[in-house]
Amino acid sequence: MNKQTTAEKIRTNSAGWMIKMISSRLDSNIKQELKRLGLDLKQFGVLMALLEEEGLTQTEIGKKITLPGYATTRTIDALEKKQLIERRTDERSRRSYRIYLTDKGHATGPELFIIINKVNKNLLSVISATERKQLTTILQKILSAGFA
Repeated sequence: MNKQTTAEKIRTNSAGWMIKMISSRLDSNIKQELKRLGLDLKQFGVLMALLEEEGLTQTEIGKKITLPGYATTRTIDALEKKQLIERRTDERSRRSYRIYLTDKGHATGPELFIIINKVNKNLLSVISATERKQLTTILQKILSAGFA
């Protein structure tokens, strides 16, 4: 066996590589679906975070969806221009803002859920219902364990 074959075998059997490839395909499919709504992946992430819990600070949103501060600010600015979210002064700290969905933002929620369901259904269509449950259990276990 030559070195290239060994390297390729190691790479293609790597859990990290496989997860990255799946993630890349998911991103591509979601981007394509979001285009018709005039949204990008970062905006999608912020909206989903706010659909889960409104009234978060920009910092809390950034942590929740793993976006650096500058990217979170730009994304929130863009969503505010699209009138999907609004900033409200934090009653506990007048120097910071809490972010809320507008009526238009709330109305976008069901469309986002349809996109998620469509993309996930497409991704998981090659495995059985039992395998989907197993995959979900395994991924949740890995995510909850974190990294050393």
